[in-house]
Amino acid sequence: MTLVIFFNSVSFSLANRSETNSWMRHAAHLSQTGNNEEALKIFLKITHKEPNNYYAYNNLGMVYSQIKENEKALNAYEKSLSINPNFPMTLNNIGALHMTMGNYNKAEIFLKKALSLFGSFHLVSTNLGELYLKQKRYSEAMTYLKKSLKDMPVFPPTHKLLGELHLAEGRKDEAEKEYSIYKELKLKSK
Repeated sequence: MTLVIFFNSVSFSLANRSETNSWMRHAAHLSQTGNNEEALKIFLKITHKEPNNYYAYNNLGMVYSQIKENEKALNAYEKSLSINPNFPMTLNNIGALHMTMGNYNKAEIFLKKALSLFGSFHLVSTNLGELYLKQKRYSEAMTYLKKSLKDMPVFPPTHKLLGELHLAEGRKDEAEKEYSIYKELKLKSK
């Protein structure tokens, strides 16, 4: 599952934008380094101060997802979508969460909508590929994983999933090739 933390903000006054952007970046960094409790406090503060900031609700949902507070994550994502129903990052994230919860039909609906709004969104394509792989819909999984690599050839999770797909279909050599690419890309990203 691939989630998106987004730290741009446009739904509030120019005077608040710089301060909020700074807090959003700080909270995103905290979350990425494992300090989710502090990140939650900041995102909650931002959403209280700016109740129409759908970026902050998206990020709040993402942090809740990371700490397995799925209902709170769903609520935050739904709040983001109530403000901006066509925000691809939130559509991707809520779709990914539904996938991890086993709600495959809901996951597919949200992920397909995200992709329809932003056709070259490699994260969504990767998540759709993973969803179809979990469902043993291998042809569809291959289609979306290849699309993801076309949009972002150096995205490690896609190569890992392609390895799993090749292995599931009995192509061990292809699987090893993808796993090797995955490991190499992961080393480069450190």
